[in-house]
Amino acid sequence: VLDRATNRIDITSHNHGFAVDIAHNELKETDFGTVHVSHICLNDDVVEGLELTRDGRSVAFSVQYHPEAAAGPHDAEYLFDRFADLMSANRKGVL
Repeated sequence: VLDRATNRIDITSHNHGFAVDIAHNELKETDFGTVHVSHICLNDDVVEGLELTRDGRSVAFSVQYHPEAAAGPHDAEYLFDRFADLMSANRKGVL
């Protein structure tokens, strides 16, 4: 899986029965902010992650794979730190 922000490639565990239908370079405006594709599977070009930004800052993100896969690869552990940092940064404010 390619993290488009860092160009980092992670070995991940997948098991999906659905996919997000959005072009990799598309920006989707929502009531909550702007959504863009953050992660792409290099094997099949499937969208593996989305990020929501508002006023130029990240407010939420998601991935469609298993970053917690304890028995297998641990490449995506950084996502848990990123999530904790995002929660800390918005602790006193309203999302």
